[in-house]
Amino acid sequence: MSRHEPCECDVCKVRYFERNHYFYGKSLSARDLAAEQEYFNEKRWLINRTILGWGIVCGLEVSQENGCLVVGPGLALDCCGHELLVCDREALHARQIAEELGVDPCGAADPIPWALCLEYRECMIEPVKLPKSCDQRERGDEHNRIRDGYRLSVRHRRDACPTDHSESCCPYPDLGRKTSIHQALFERSKKCPSCKDCECVLLATGTLSTAGQQGPQITPDKDTGKYRRIVYTNPALGSLLHCFHLGLTHISKINWQLDKDYEVDEFLELLTKHHLKVTFDQEMNHGSVTDPRSCRLSIFLPAEAGCLRQVLIPVEHVDYADKIATYYFQQECIHRELRHSCKALKQAADVELILHGSMMLDRKGLALDAEFIDRQLPSGNGVQGGEFIAYFSVRP
Repeated sequence: MSRHEPCECDVCKVRYFERNHYFYGKSLSARDLAAEQEYFNEKRWLINRTILGWGIVCGLEVSQENGCLVVGPGLALDCCGHELLVCDREALHARQIAEELGVDPCGAADPIPWALCLEYRECMIEPVKLPKSCDQRERGDEHNRIRDGYRLSVRHRRDACPTDHSESCCPYPDLGRKTSIHQALFERSKKCPSCKDCECVLLATGTLSTAGQQGPQITPDKDTGKYRRIVYTNPALGSLLHCFHLGLTHISKINWQLDKDYEVDEFLELLTKHHLKVTFDQEMNHGSVTDPRSCRLSIFLPAEAGCLRQVLIPVEHVDYADKIATYYFQQECIHRELRHSCKALKQAADVELILHGSMMLDRKGLALDAEFIDRQLPSGNGVQGGEFIAYFSVRP
């Protein structure tokens, strides 16, 4: 296949699937056995390109060693659904790269952008002599096996699937605002996937310089993964889901009773003697938990004309040990402002406690899953961050 020839690997490349029907006495010809292979190969390739997608599955790391581009072992799927299995390290020298780009290795030229591609190739192996038939002469050699293979090629960057590779990762600018996930997937399902320009799986990009006495020099781009298309396998997605939705830290206990009506003296004793103690179900990062700004405690006191006056009770410092954070509130504020205001209460006042989950990290660097839903502990909705918001009442 020419490197510039479209692949014709869309969904309807095979107009229909047809398989052998076996019965006693059936004579199997080379056509029948070839059709048997084609049936399963084309179905597998169709599933690969339409359901799994195409790109790099694993490995195929590209490095620069001693003037060569070295590709490590790995697996990729091209846009036709072919499996590209590389089991040994492969190296391309700078001079070979210059030749593939059609550049004089000894000439002087501006740096040339290149792209390293992996392509599917079939190789005929095990030549054998054909037997003589009753009415035919010997027809020469044939091959006993077809080996699935690959080739590494270097192209000018402009020729390496420019429409199939993009820095933009989201083609739905209104997703989550005007377009739901289902609507986006519905619109996408109207168009069947196809291979637009070539069968190349792009591995790396860079520049080739031929100016100088040392011969051609290759310089890979710093961001080697910029154009590497990745197949999102189920294990990879499962691992990401586990990182984002499982294994997160939650608030398992607080020493204040949720939704309780506290008397004034009882509430002031909580603030000055018992303090606020929050227990987590995993070890937390000490520095993030002891940041006083991660906690906000407010009381809403009656004011004139039926309005409410919010009084913020500052956190003086936070101690953390054995998965328990103890919040010490500023005593001067409690004695000068809060005690007098609470003693003058004529009706119950609401107290709001907010813990900022996005500011508190666990030992793995993941934010606290803090959302407090239906007043149930442990906290959490399966997503990092969020706010732990709880209410209490103080009555005269």
